[in-house]
Amino acid sequence: MNKIPISVKLYGELRERFSYKKVDAGIPNTLEIEVQEFRTVLGILKQLSIDENEISHIFVNGIFSGAGKMVKDGDRLGIFPKRMGLMFLEITKIKSIYTKIILHEELREFGPTEAIVDLPEGSTIDSVLNKYKLSKKRDKIEVIVNGKPIHEEDYIIKDWDNIAIFPL
Repeated sequence: MNKIPISVKLYGELRERFSYKKVDAGIPNTLEIEVQEFRTVLGILKQLSIDENEISHIFVNGIFSGAGKMVKDGDRLGIFPKRMGLMFLEITKIKSIYTKIILHEELREFGPTEAIVDLPEGSTIDSVLNKYKLSKKRDKIEVIVNGKPIHEEDYIIKDWDNIAIFPL
């Protein structure tokens, strides 16, 4: 499989992890890396030893994206830590997907019983569980997407998927 160049800008405390490259305060640390072709942002986060739970916002070529977004040759990736999450008042560039989420039984305390939710393209099951504050209950719930059980947290959600979440 071919390797492709990607430019990664790390913001906040994420930029300090790569101390071999000193940058001034407020300036992102830019890394030029090579990744396998057809790699997701999540794969790049793993390559850089960054946990998805540390991230507030991901941008691919300036567009708000989810961790499951595929990158291609020459893409630019911006990664912001949780502590910088409140700095964004409005994200104007977003390619949304829509999904139906149904919470069953006692999980209804985490959100509406049924909702159509817009998510950034490339969102994963893990990002939905984080959105509903269910990630710590992962071993106590069953996630069904379009009638099939899904056990991979990095499963990429597609436009108009139906997601049902059940307690075990």
